[in-house]
Amino acid sequence: MLLTERLALLLLDPRRGTIQAHGALATQTLFAAALLADLTLTGRLQVEDAHWRQDSALPLAHPLLAELQRALGMGALPPQRALRLARRKLPQLRSRLLDGLARRDLLHRVPRIKWLPRAGHRYPLRSQQARDEVTTDLLRAANTSQSPADYALLLLADTAGLLNGLPPAAHGAAYAALGVLDSSGANLAPEMRALALLRRVLLDQ
Repeated sequence: MLLTERLALLLLDPRRGTIQAHGALATQTLFAAALLADLTLTGRLQVEDAHWRQDSALPLAHPLLAELQRALGMGALPPQRALRLARRKLPQLRSRLLDGLARRDLLHRVPRIKWLPRAGHRYPLRSQQARDEVTTDLLRAANTSQSPADYALLLLADTAGLLNGLPPAAHGAAYAALGVLDSSGANLAPEMRALALLRRVLLDQ
């Protein structure tokens, strides 16, 4: 499951079947940033003089990541520009992510107005286990961040306003871990440097 999809599960109101963003950013921006984090975690997005560059033209299997690769191209991009491209060239990310989760039977897909599908859909939670697993992942990342994937989940959860719902000890541990990304970054591993740039871009939005 993509990090972006896990974030969607965390933001989902399980009964209403709608995304409830708690932070200041629009969900399109948030999910675009999450896809950039996913691309980073594949090892395809590298830092080059405070710019991002893809290190391979080979497409990834997931259609959203392959679409993001095409949107970014192979040239070096300032992170702010990369986020704008992802946000503009991958439209309607919220509904596309929820549709994908529904196709995998993790969510229901219910018309907002019966007999009028063009009015849109709601996506009530179907798999409580899937949501519980993602919630457990967030708590574990807060308390014992070990991998770039943990830090990526924390920085996105922070941007989405989800860390405020953690127990006090986990809340403090999460922000202590994020301090690693807020450092100068000179000694960070390549994936962590890319995530540090993403965090700075999101904080500036």
